[in-house]
Amino acid sequence: MEWLLAIVITVLLATVASLWLFLDKRRSYWRDRNFPCTGRSAMIYGDYKNWSRTEHLQEINFRLYQEFKARKLPVGGTMLYIIPTVLVLDPELIKAIMVKDFANFHDRGIYNNPEVDPLSGHLFALEGAAWRLLRTKLSPTFTSGKMKMMFETILGVSDELRKYLHEEMVQGAAELHMKDVLAGYTTDVIGTCAFGIECNSLRDPECDFRRIPKKLFEQSVGQMMWMIFLMMFKGVATKLKLKAMPDDLEGFFVRLVRGTIDHREKNNVQRNDFMNLLIQMKNSNNPEEKITIDEITAQALIFFIAGFETSSTVMVNCLYELAQNQTIQDKLRKEIRQVCGEGKLTYDNVCGIEYLNMVVDETLRKYPPVDSLIRTSIKSYQIEDSDLKLPERTVIFIPIHAIHNDPQYYPDPERFDPERFTAENRAKRHPFVYLPFGEGPRNCIGMRFGLMQTRVGLISILREFRVKFGPNTPVPLKIDIKSGIVSPLGGVPLLLEKL
Repeated sequence: MEWLLAIVITVLLATVASLWLFLDKRRSYWRDRNFPCTGRSAMIYGDYKNWSRTEHLQEINFRLYQEFKARKLPVGGTMLYIIPTVLVLDPELIKAIMVKDFANFHDRGIYNNPEVDPLSGHLFALEGAAWRLLRTKLSPTFTSGKMKMMFETILGVSDELRKYLHEEMVQGAAELHMKDVLAGYTTDVIGTCAFGIECNSLRDPECDFRRIPKKLFEQSVGQMMWMIFLMMFKGVATKLKLKAMPDDLEGFFVRLVRGTIDHREKNNVQRNDFMNLLIQMKNSNNPEEKITIDEITAQALIFFIAGFETSSTVMVNCLYELAQNQTIQDKLRKEIRQVCGEGKLTYDNVCGIEYLNMVVDETLRKYPPVDSLIRTSIKSYQIEDSDLKLPERTVIFIPIHAIHNDPQYYPDPERFDPERFTAENRAKRHPFVYLPFGEGPRNCIGMRFGLMQTRVGLISILREFRVKFGPNTPVPLKIDIKSGIVSPLGGVPLLLEKL
């Protein structure tokens, strides 16, 4: 038996030694290629050791951006655990990646396997021809004409938001956890526009529409490591038929979508919402339009998740800034009243409040809800006017927050200043240093919808309430390091006073 024990120990030692050599070689990936890098990647964790532990991804990327910027580099090589990644700093290179040479960078490198994991077959994750075909099919559902069609539905939810706020007022004022309130508003908007269901999550924060999808944004370290594993070993994961989506999340949305479709088709229900458009596509005789129930479910999922959390985060960040910049708030309220009056809102006047657009743009500049855009290189890519080459299948980070807060493009970036977004000031900047929705063929398809529900919600609040800091308002805002997007920590208490 001693010889058997010796063999087992030898094999274990050899395995550990091989793994150590692999990891040690991996962290020198960029140095071996004479590519600029930090030169201090940690074993296993790479340059992102504290991600989701003590720091948010935004904070790490901002620090890396500043380091490479100080070295006057257009790019910098980093390691996301054992995945070689590149941080892109130069706006012209960003333009090339997202537009000019898009054919080489059209994928995000996110694991998807719709055959065994139907909910992973959504527009955000799909790649190549599958993504292009689905994007072509879905683009007509997000035109300005379709947004006008859904406007009345959003207006109905905003009226409920206004009523709820009035109910919460005590002697004309109340300190409310606005992050939670606005998440209820956007959840109800998406619930009714995507599924025709009145979620009533404003008054019932524990309803399934809030509770279940929320899991995706409260990432545990285990969930994060699982997604990293699927990205690193996509081929193996596909062969093993592994799933990215939790079973309870999949079950909830599958039941919801199929139940909604079945009810509408049996009862000939027609509504001005997203689901109605998808059902029409499912039943189309045109093969270029037709989509399956699984595709509908996946798109409804990503539409719901992307729509409720990001928009509510933008709104609460905006109100936080307006609360500490009363002059800007007064100017915005004055313009809202001049354009919209005291009567019913219309799609055209909501979109036509220029100063509101500037305020929202400045909010998205200072607080982009997504820290980085992700792309992968299909084949090796020679960086123009450089001897640097991006290897094939490299994961590329375009750090939106770091660029938006670079004083070279936005002087005194910590200051909240909507005047940065006058037509004159926009023209002075490189167009690819403002990227809250991405750019190029793979930009955010739901941008119009997200902006519309954000504008309507803000108008509904500011027309009737003044927003101030309350006794429990955090100063400054802190990032929730466990959140999958860049979201403020806690409920963000703000004081609302009736006007």
